[in-house]
Amino acid sequence: MGLWVLEDKHLEHVPGTSFINDTNPLHVHGGEAGHPQDIIVDTGRLKHATGRNSHIILVPQPSDDPNDPLNWPWWKKELLFWPMIFAAGLVGAIGPLLTPGFVELSIVFGVTVDKVASSLNGACVVAIGCGMLPMASLAQKYGRRPMFLLAALLLFVTCIWAGATPTNNFSSLTAARAIQGLAMTPLEALVTATIGDIYFVHERGFRVAVWGFAILGGINLAPIVNGPIIQNQGWQWCFWVIGILFGVSLILTFFTFPETAYKREEKYEIDGGSHDNVAALAIEENAEAEKAEMEHKEGVAVESRSIPPRRTFLQDLRIFSGVHDPTPLWKLIARPLPCFVSPVVIWATLAYGFLTVWLVVLSVTVSLIFGSPPYNFNSTQTGLVSISPLIGSLLAALIAGPVVDWCATGLAKRNNGVYEPEFRLLLCFPMLILEVLGYAVWGAVQAKGGPWIGPVLLYSIIDFGQGLGSTAVIAYVIDAHRGTVPEAFAVLSFIKNMVAFGFTYFVNSWIETQGMLNTFGTLAGLTAVCVLPTIPMYLYGKRVRSWIHRHQHFFLSDQLR
Repeated sequence: MGLWVLEDKHLEHVPGTSFINDTNPLHVHGGEAGHPQDIIVDTGRLKHATGRNSHIILVPQPSDDPNDPLNWPWWKKELLFWPMIFAAGLVGAIGPLLTPGFVELSIVFGVTVDKVASSLNGACVVAIGCGMLPMASLAQKYGRRPMFLLAALLLFVTCIWAGATPTNNFSSLTAARAIQGLAMTPLEALVTATIGDIYFVHERGFRVAVWGFAILGGINLAPIVNGPIIQNQGWQWCFWVIGILFGVSLILTFFTFPETAYKREEKYEIDGGSHDNVAALAIEENAEAEKAEMEHKEGVAVESRSIPPRRTFLQDLRIFSGVHDPTPLWKLIARPLPCFVSPVVIWATLAYGFLTVWLVVLSVTVSLIFGSPPYNFNSTQTGLVSISPLIGSLLAALIAGPVVDWCATGLAKRNNGVYEPEFRLLLCFPMLILEVLGYAVWGAVQAKGGPWIGPVLLYSIIDFGQGLGSTAVIAYVIDAHRGTVPEAFAVLSFIKNMVAFGFTYFVNSWIETQGMLNTFGTLAGLTAVCVLPTIPMYLYGKRVRSWIHRHQHFFLSDQLR
C-alpha cells in the first residue's frame, strides 16, 4: 500500500500506476526457478525529461516516429495548446454572454427572467450535453482536427446569426444559442484528450489547470465586458464582439492545430502495467543498445529502425487525415454508454460536474442577486461583480497546476518512485472546505443584508476552490480511463449539462421563494455530499482502475488507446 492507496487483489500491476522517478532504483522479480530474487533494472536508456526534471521517466514513452505528438518540438505543442486555450476561453465566455442583461432582455422580448435564462442559457447548455456523446465517437473515428475546425466555423457563423436577430424574434435567438451549444462540445469533450495526446503524465496537471482557468475565466470575464456593452450599445453587440474573436480563433485553429490522434505501440504505454512494462521496455532498449555497440566494434553494419519521414507543414494542414479507428461507427457511438456505470465517471460527475453546475447557477442568478434590493446594481455594476471570481480562478490556476504535477512526481518519489493517479486527489479537500464555507457564509451574509463586498469576496473563494479541485479530478480521469478518455468526459459533461439545464428553469424562482439563506445553505450541503466520496475513491481508486481494465470488453474497448 503506497501512501494509503490500497493494493489491488486481482492484478499485480494496475494500468495508470507507473514507475516515474528513477532516483529510486527499479526492482523487479527475477532469478532462477525456485530461487526468486529482486533484480535492479537499468532505466537509463529510457527517454527522460530534460533539465531539472531529468530524473523523471517520460510516461508514456514516445516512439521513434517524429510524427508521434509526444515527439513534437516544444514550439509546435505550444502553438497548438495556446490557441486551443484561447478558443476554450471564448467558449467559456459565450455561455453567460448575456447574463448581466437578463432583466433588460426580459423587458425587450416581453418574457419572464426565468424564460430568458431557460431559453438562452438553457438551450445552449442542453445542446452541449446532447452533442457530447456523438462528438467523442466522431473524434475517435475521424480525428480531433476536423471536429475542432467544424466547431470554430459554427461558433463564428452563429455569432453573426445571433447578432443579426431582430428584437421581435426570440425563437431565432434561441435556435442560434442551441447551435452554439453543439459547436462548443469539442472544447468540452476533446481538450482533455488532446492534452493526453501531446503531453506526458508529469506535464498534464499544469495544462489541465490552464484549460480550467480558461473556461472559468471566460465565464467570469464575459459579464465584466458585456455589462457595459448591453447597457450602452445593446445586447446584439455582445455577439458582434465575440464573433470577431471567434473569426480569429477559426484562422488560428486551421493553421496551428494538426491532428493529434496517434496509434502508439502498446509497449510504449509503460503506465499500462507499472514495473513489468517499464522493465520490459528498459531491458529491450538496453539489449538493442548493447547489440548495436557490439556490431559497431565488429565492423558489422548496424540495422537501423525504420522511421517514417516527418510530415510537412502542408500535410499537417489537411482537414482530414484518414480513419483513425477501424472500429465500426455504431460501436464507437455506443462506447460512451458503459461509462454511465463507471465508478470513476460517477465520482467525477459528483466532485466536478455537479460543483460546476452550482457555478452555472451562480452565473444565471447573479443578475437577480445583485440587481435586486439591497444592492440594486445596473448591468455594468452586475458585470463588474465577476472580477472577483476571475481573480479567484486565476490564483487557482497558478497554484493548482504546479501542485497537481508535484503530486505526480514528489509523492511518487516518496513512494519508491511509483506514481499512483490517486495522489492527485489530495487537492479535492481544500476545494471541499472552501466551497462549503463559501456558499454557507454567502447565504448568511446576504440574508442579513450585509454589504456587497461580502458576497463578492465569497464568490472569489468559491471559484478558487473549484479551480483547485477540478484540476485534480480532470487529471485523474485522464489517468484512470486511459482507453476511453473522450467517452468518459462526454458522459460526465452530458450529465452535468442536463442537470444545469434543469436548474435554469427554476433557480431564480427558487431564490425568490426560499431566500438566499436556504438556497445557498442547500448548495453548501450538496457540495459536501458531492466531494466527500473522494475519500473512498482515494483509498480504493487503484482497485477501481483494475476493474475498468479487466472489463475492457464491457467498455467496448478491446485495448487501451
